[in-house]
This record gives sequence, structure tokens and C-alpha cells, in this order.
Amino acid sequence: MKKLTVFLSALFLVFSVNAHAEGPYVGLKIGAVYLTDSDLTDPNLAGTVLEVESDTGFSVGAAVGYGFSNNFRLEGEISYQSNDVDKINYLGLSASTTGDSTALTFLLNGYYDFKNNSPLTPFITGGLGYSKVELNDFNVPGSGLPNINEDDNVFAYQVGVGLAYEMIEKATFDIGYRYFATEDPELDTSEVEFQNHILYLGLRYSF
Repeated sequence: MKKLTVFLSALFLVFSVNAHAEGPYVGLKIGAVYLTDSDLTDPNLAGTVLEVESDTGFSVGAAVGYGFSNNFRLEGEISYQSNDVDKINYLGLSASTTGDSTALTFLLNGYYDFKNNSPLTPFITGGLGYSKVELNDFNVPGSGLPNINEDDNVFAYQVGVGLAYEMIEKATFDIGYRYFATEDPELDTSEVEFQNHILYLGLRYSF
């Protein structure tokens, strides 16, 4: 019984000590992207607003960061996300569409870790940067119109919350939620909203 107690105590220390790790780290993320319905405005449509709906997409990302002794982390992140465009609504009518929207994003993120004596560490995050938003092969089948391929570089930001779990020494598993948005990209003569909700899984390795 005494040996079991010693073993469990040692195991707890292995899983909990890295919750307070400081120094550099690298991280990877993969997530599901829920792009909100986007209002599209165009001066050629006399002020009429179109609504664009998208399917659930995916995101992948990589980051390099540093953890400080005051519970803060700072990191640079590059990520890519993609969603298929589902349909467009106009004057009460709907039409199926083809194509997809993507975003290649660079962010400077800050984190605050609510460190404690358990292997679970809640955190909050916020970040600023810029994003290249693209609309690829967008069209309404049967319309006879050419495909639309446009892009714009715009300001981007994110806020989020999550929970980190220390799996083994130096390795941390993250699960989190992020709200991500950009200023409205200008695609040809149109402006379109670009904002989404992301649920992600992540893995960090500290040095």
C-alpha cells in the first residue's frame, strides 16, 4: 500500500509540474470551422444585401511561443482555414453555389494561464494580425456567369478560451474555442463579412 501511494504521488508530480512550465514552446492545432452567414453588399445591386451560407470547414495551424513566469504566454501563429460555400439568399430566394472561401492568417497571440495544482489549466487568449481571405471558383450553377476568384488582405483578430492538460513531461494537450473575424474583405466590387467560430484540439511541446 505504501509503494502504491508513493507511485501515485510521483505520477501526480509528473502530470502537474509542467502546468507551471516556462520558456519556449511549439504548437500545432486542428479544428472545425463554423463560418457565420455572411452579408454581401455590392453598389451594383442598389444597396441590396445578399446572404452567403457556408458548410462546416476545417482549420490547421502552427505556432512558436514563450511562456513567462507571470502566467502569460506570447506566440506567433500561422493558420489556414477553408469552408465550402453552400448557397446564396437574395430577395427571399435561394440558389445553390459552388466554390469555397479560405483564409491564410498570421496572428500575434497572448494567453493567460490560470495555473493551479492540478494537471488541468484553464486559459484565455486574444490575438491581432492580418489575413489573406480568398473566394475561389464561386458560382451559381446554370447561371452562365464566369467563376469568381478574388482575394483581399485584411486586419484580423481572435478571442478565445480553453483548457490545457499536461499529458507527459513537456507535452500539453489543448482543447479550445475561438471566435475569429476580419474586417470586411473587398472582393471585386463587393464587400463580404468574414467571421467564424472554431473548436480546436492542440498539442504543445515545451523546451
